[in-house]
Amino acid sequence: MKNLLIILTLGILFASCGGNSGNTEKPADSTVGSTPSVAIDSSKAKGDSSSSSGAGGGAAKQVSIATSSDPGADLIVKNDCRNCHREREKLIGPAFLDIAKKYKQVDVDSLAAKIIRGGSGHWGDAAMSPHPSLSMDDAKVIVKFILTIK
Repeated sequence: MKNLLIILTLGILFASCGGNSGNTEKPADSTVGSTPSVAIDSSKAKGDSSSSSGAGGGAAKQVSIATSSDPGADLIVKNDCRNCHREREKLIGPAFLDIAKKYKQVDVDSLAAKIIRGGSGHWGDAAMSPHPSLSMDDAKVIVKFILTIK
């Protein structure tokens, strides 16, 4: 009986930690809802410096990975990113929103390299698994999309 319990527990553990390959069902995400929530302030999206900033200075950009047509969002969905990350809340790794707050466009290359090689130490003890099959160009597309989440 004890062996059966151990085998079942290990089976559940392996099933829950697996990647998205072959899995067509999207993981539960608090940002995924029945109503699409993509509202983009076009002046900020184009980098218009004439738009006001600070408290009360313009609408914040709301991006949803599930409803976005951005290639970076598509790559996030197709890869295993959402096994560890959510848009606006910490899961195993940091929320994409927290990453966007911490880093800037000048960090795209180093963050893309970090996605490919993996690593730990910047957000606590949890290590990010490497993604060596992801091209540097695709990793950059993912990072650029993440940095748009505000």
